[in-house]
Amino acid sequence: MWNPKPLLLVISLCISALSPCTAATGGKPLVSAVTKDAATSLYTAPLKSGSPLVVDLSGAVISLTTCSSSNGTVTTLTANATNGANPLFPVSFPATATCAPRQPNLPAGAVGSAGLAPSTQSLLTQVARTQRVAKKLAICLPSDGKTTSGNSVGVVIYGGGPLIFPDRGDFTTMLAGTAPLVGFGGSPGYFFSATGIAMDGTRAGAPAGSGNLVFGLSSTTPYTTLRPDVYAPFVKAFDIAATAPNFPWMTRVDSVAPFERCYDSTKLPPTRSGYAVPAIDVILASGSNYTITGGNSMVQVNSNTACLGFVQAASGQTAAAVLGGFQMENRLLVLDAEKRTFGFTTFLNGVGLSCSNFNFTLAV
Repeated sequence: MWNPKPLLLVISLCISALSPCTAATGGKPLVSAVTKDAATSLYTAPLKSGSPLVVDLSGAVISLTTCSSSNGTVTTLTANATNGANPLFPVSFPATATCAPRQPNLPAGAVGSAGLAPSTQSLLTQVARTQRVAKKLAICLPSDGKTTSGNSVGVVIYGGGPLIFPDRGDFTTMLAGTAPLVGFGGSPGYFFSATGIAMDGTRAGAPAGSGNLVFGLSSTTPYTTLRPDVYAPFVKAFDIAATAPNFPWMTRVDSVAPFERCYDSTKLPPTRSGYAVPAIDVILASGSNYTITGGNSMVQVNSNTACLGFVQAASGQTAAAVLGGFQMENRLLVLDAEKRTFGFTTFLNGVGLSCSNFNFTLAV
């Protein structure tokens, strides 16, 4: 397995705030925009000479399809220094990457992936090292919807924040809950522990003798996947919660792959937090809940049908569940690899915001 040697970094001053800096910025976090590719449901950031890299929360390394060395390469990536409210100036920095053949499921134009796991050669770790910022990530994944100004755009801050929405303050201080990150089988990604899952306050049955449930985070998994022994009681509990008298408007229709539970969306009342359907609480071992409302649970598959966006995992998944991109969209996640904590806000649309509210206008 390729084992890269440590890089020798040269620190120099930025001559102009309008031209890219080529060294450490003196401790300023970096920011980049994130967009969702409708064809693949993957999220990308324009980090490689303006070309997109897939944002991969569980990835251990930076991987490029534009190099050919079997021993890896040192490349130049670019983002913007930020004060948490705006980009300040471009910053270019060296990064160690692996070389890999192009995968068939990459978004058009993507030239690789940016692993953001807390591993030694991930983008997160390399930014922390070169820019002298915290090994901490604040990420807000966008939906593939439209805004008044165009396509929905999310934001990621390498260094952890602040992340300020105009006139609303720093949302890294407005978290709905936190949980400790846990190790899981040597995997490089982010995992946390839950004591169970509930639908509108009623717990789903837990697998016999399972103890706490380990959840992983994956921005390359479109929808949350549940291990079969977790999925069956989860769906049963949702069926019970989605019946009259509490939700008389929920009318089952034919399934639409890959989803099993689908409903007539013309009868579902809309709210700022998405369709009015049973709330799903992932009950964290830390005592708080990761609450999933209709905006993060119901996938609009056509004009008349919305489906519960949770699927049964293929055989081989050992974590009880892997929280997919759709269940993380339009909410800020704060992943602190130094303190080993996971923090999250509520669904931002419920408070009149979205990930697209970050101001990407260059500060002057």
